Amino acid sequence: MRLRHIDGTLVHLAYNAGVHPAEDLENLIAHLTRYAVPVRKRLGVERMGIGLWLSPSVADHLTADRIELVRLRRSLEERGLEVVSLNGTGGRNQEVPGPDWAKPERYRYTMALAKILAFLLPEDVRFGSISTIPIGWRRDWPADLHSIATRRLERLARELRGIYSVTGKTIRVGFEPWPGCVLETTEQALERVCGIDSEHLGVCLDACHLTCGTEEPGAALKGLAEAGAPVVKLGHVHNHTGETRSTGAVLHDTLTAMLSGAVSGSAHIEVETHNLTVPGRAKGPGALVSLLAEELAWARTNLTSLGLQLAA
Repeated sequence: MRLRHIDGTLVHLAYNAGVHPAEDLENLIAHLTRYAVPVRKRLGVERMGIGLWLSPSVADHLTADRIELVRLRRSLEERGLEVVSLNGTGGRNQEVPGPDWAKPERYRYTMALAKILAFLLPEDVRFGSISTIPIGWRRDWPADLHSIATRRLERLARELRGIYSVTGKTIRVGFEPWPGCVLETTEQALERVCGIDSEHLGVCLDACHLTCGTEEPGAALKGLAEAGAPVVKLGHVHNHTGETRSTGAVLHDTLTAMLSGAVSGSAHIEVETHNLTVPGRAKGPGALVSLLAEELAWARTNLTSLGLQLAA
């Protein structure tokens, strides 16, 4: 859903629809009908954001057949849904990261998502975000792969600039630091990718990691401010009721930094959903809809406490 700050900044709040992945367009649209529409109605909003996860096969299908891409866009509009962000981890399902950035498949998949997103973005939205893997696993990353990955990122940046020149839409790809990977911290991500193109390549912040001490939130935000690199997306925002500490403080600090202008970004926020389907959490579609609506309502409450208001 959309919220607006007093200074006019538009903030997009969505949930990651990878919680119910689909390997073809028919099932993707069916999942939107079964889950996303009831969630939107529970929240009482006319339009709600969805962070789509598209498998490589679905992405290939959509880029090869424009009629199908138009069909997806119309299906979203008819259901009161909008897409400003895609999950670009790849693989056969959301939990498997797929090829690393040394492999051409990773570049092709990400560019397919960028073209799809540029088409799906609402007319009045200029920025789209795609999250991707933190280059690759560190244990499988010999030194000679660094130059290969760098060339792919340089090509990616050129192609993203090309999309902007044709469509007027800026598609940003965000690398999410992860323990055990080539990029483990925000600082490493800034050093590795943001120097290539700080307008189109940036960082996805994981609110859970920042909350649980994997990184110090203040240092991460300071580094982003100094580098002028964008927060492409703030993900894994989650209430964590009865589990661990809430990500509310990180949500507050990150949005405050972005709204003050200290840190740039697209103000895309995505609630965590992957743990909602574990045994005992969501038994059946109705229970999952309730949990998703609760998470989004919690995030909305935190955002309105910052002075944001629901936007049309």
